[in-house]
Parts: sequence; C-alpha cells; structure tokens
Amino acid sequence: MITKLHKFKHLTLLLALIALIIISISPVMADSSDALADSQYPKAMNDNQNTGQSQYVGPQNNSTKWNYTTGDSNSQIMYAPSIGPDGTLYLATRFNNGTNDLANLYALNPDGTKKWNYTIFDGILYEYYYSDFIGSPAIAQDGTIYINGHFKDYSMKYGFLYALNPDGTVKWKYFLNDNEGFTVFPTGFPAVGADGTIYLSSQYYESGWIAKLNAINPDGTKKWEYAVSEGQYGSDVPSPAIAPDGTIYFVYNYHYSSSSDAHLCALDQNGGLIWNYLINGYVKSHPAVASDGTIYLAARDGKLYAINPNGTQKWEYATEKGVGTDFITAPSVAKYGTIYVGGLFKDDDQYPGILYAINPDGTFKWSFTTPHAVGIEAVIGDDGTIYFGDGAAVGTFYALNPDGTVKWSLEVEPTTSAAIASNGDLYLGLVMGQTYYLYSVQGPRFNPNPDPNPNPNNTASAATTTRFSGNTIGMQNTGIPMAGIIMALFMVAGGFISIQKTQ
Repeated sequence: MITKLHKFKHLTLLLALIALIIISISPVMADSSDALADSQYPKAMNDNQNTGQSQYVGPQNNSTKWNYTTGDSNSQIMYAPSIGPDGTLYLATRFNNGTNDLANLYALNPDGTKKWNYTIFDGILYEYYYSDFIGSPAIAQDGTIYINGHFKDYSMKYGFLYALNPDGTVKWKYFLNDNEGFTVFPTGFPAVGADGTIYLSSQYYESGWIAKLNAINPDGTKKWEYAVSEGQYGSDVPSPAIAPDGTIYFVYNYHYSSSSDAHLCALDQNGGLIWNYLINGYVKSHPAVASDGTIYLAARDGKLYAINPNGTQKWEYATEKGVGTDFITAPSVAKYGTIYVGGLFKDDDQYPGILYAINPDGTFKWSFTTPHAVGIEAVIGDDGTIYFGDGAAVGTFYALNPDGTVKWSLEVEPTTSAAIASNGDLYLGLVMGQTYYLYSVQGPRFNPNPDPNPNPNNTASAATTTRFSGNTIGMQNTGIPMAGIIMALFMVAGGFISIQKTQ
C-alpha cells in the first residue's frame, strides 16, 4: 500500500514538472498573439511606454545602405516606420493623385523593395474626398497592422482605425464617430495592451473640443471610451502610454484666452479613472513611462515633469535658458534612466535647437545645441547611442554618444524619428528638395561583401546624394522561476529514491 502511495505521489510530481516546463517554453501560452509584437520596432517610440529605447545596437557610422521613394513626387513621409515580427517595414504616407489627398500604407522588405501598398478610400473618388493617417502603425504579435487616421466622405468626416493582415488585406475597420454624428478625429499613434486592446486618443467638437480615449477590442468592437466630462473643453490630445502594470496614461489640454492647462489621467484597464494630475502649462507631446513607473511629460514652456505612479509629483526640471525655451519633442527614456528631450531656446534674436539629457533624479546631465530647433524625438540604441534630428530645411540627423559627444551626423532634412531593426539598420524618413525618402543607414552587422545583384527588380536605390559630415516570434518570458523547476526536479528525484527504499 505504501509503495503504491509513493508511486502515485511520484507520478503527480512528474506531471507537475512536465506542466511547469510546458508553460515555461510555450510561446502560445506565455503571451497573447493580439498583444504588441515584442521584436524589432513594432510602433512609434518602440514600445507602449513610449521610451524610444531599442534593444538593438544601431549604426556606428553614417554609411547608407539604401533609400526608397514611392515614385510619386506628391508623396509625403511624415511618420516613423514600424517593423513587423518578420522584418517587414510599414510606412504611412500621404499623396495627391491630382485631385485627392489620400493615405497610403506601404509594406517594404528589409532590402528596400516594395511588398504591397494599401490606399485608404471607400467607394468612388470624387472632388472633395480625402484621407490621411495620424501617426505610425502599431504591429501585433500575430502580424496585424493597426493604423489610424480620418477621411472625408461627401459632407461627413470620419475618424478610423484599420486592422490589416500582414498580406495587406483588410481584417476590419472601426469608425470613431459617435451616434450623435459628431466627427471624432484620432490624434496620435495607437498603443496595444497585453490583452490585445487597442488604445487610441481622439477629440471631437461639440460646442468646443472634447478629449477622448478609445479602447477597442482586437476583433474591432468597442470596449469602452473615456471622455473628459468636467464641463470644460479639451483639445490637443497626444498619444497614450501604457505602464508595465497595465495602467493607461492619457494627456489632454484645456485652452483659455491667454493660457493652457494640461491634465495627465491614469486609467485602469476597464476605463476607470485612477487619478488626474494638473499641470499649469501646455503639453503637446505624448507621455513616456520609465521602467520604475515614473511618468515624464515635457511642457512647451521648457519644463520637464516627473510624476510618480500614484499621481504625485516626483520632481520638476526647468531649463536654465529661461523665457523662450520650448520643449517640442516628447521625452525619451534610456534603459538606465536618462531622459532626453529636445526643443529650442531664445538666443538674442535667434532660436537654435537643444537636446537635454536629464538624470533620473531631475538633475542636469548635459545638453547639445544645434543650429535649428530639435523637433525629431530621440531613439536610443542598446549601446546608449542617441539618434535624433533637428528637422530644418537644411537640417542634420545626429548620433550622439551617451556623454553627449558626436558619434556621427548626416546632413539631411529628417521628417520622422528613427526605427532600429534587429540587424542594427536604422530607418528614417527625410526629404530632399520636394522628394521624400525612407532612408536606411547600415547597422554594425552589415555584410561588407553583399550579393552585387540580390534582387533585379529592386525598386530601392543606393543613396548617392547626401552631404555627409562625418518570422520568427521568440518564446516569451513567463516569469516561471528556474529555481521552481529545479526544486520540482529534486522533489521527483526524492520521491523516486523513497520508492526504491520502500521496495
């Protein structure tokens, strides 16, 4: 009887061990396929926290790999590309066909060749029809592409969120207009929660501008929405951020005759308000959330705010440049905590640009000045290199070392922030003359002896005109501790020894 009991305990422990191992290695059980993709650069600013921190080392010099243009001189590239789990680049553009302005999403292979494109329009084009994207797409773990914007159909305007399959076909469409007929406009790029919920900031007009956060299920149905309901009128609603614990952060501004107030709202995953923090200033850019939960906001009056996860102020940094300083970019947060934020300052009758590096405790680290306003958000390589641009007509894209010295630069007019791929290649949008390009700067692992003709139908071209100055989804970490597995092994071994002794 005792032997049978020990055998039963041994079998139970063995089954428990097998279950632990399966859970720890199974990518299906570990994470939802609807969640944000965990590879490469799946959305603007790389992650739901909007940190701009990449897990890959980017280019160490300004050698160009290729550039891509749509072939249409009327196309514009205004938003950073996103990268899918298989390395496909997704690029939101707009172009004019001679009569209509239309939104066009391109899918490009990593070698710069076109995979497909999808144009946003419903029905027959007519004189007053137009469509436009608002922000970069977000890519889910299963490859679904979420892209938002608005279009005009006859006399009515619509805000939309499209879900496209990886082959460019439509999965579903979601329209933001409410039942009262008010036009609801998306105001930033989407974020995708761990459960696949898509979060999208928007605004609409009803005797004034109303701010709203939309939560949409991964099947394209409405989950909930949170609208400002204090009897005042909000406008300028940046993109949301999602903290590691799932809290959603949502910013909206109130404009008065001579001043502005910003509000940072913390919402739970059911759309309930946790807290609302008032800032006496104008915050046009999205929030960024550090790994410790601190939320950073950059105001247009040159102040950087750090807010604790409980809604209290941690610190406030005011630049030494004083009156005339304007933070234009959103904050970026490096993996060791340094915050980078760019803008401009007044210097006599000039307005040069500046990038600030601020320590996690709110103290000044260093600053880097540029001839023109810094309007391109910083993206950070895994080695700490900071990539950003000043975005002027004769502008510069910079790569700085973590100490603020120049690693390399590229004299171009950048129109987007950068994206870093898993091979270290960096992609950014830029304009030369009237032509917009997607540029690829080669990463540190670039093959020095490539195939001279890898694709005879390549529509991308090697870059020749710049002024240089210098699918596999990985298994998820489920949090199952290795110590637990080892303990289970010892328990099984102990049970086996006990059985042998009893026998």
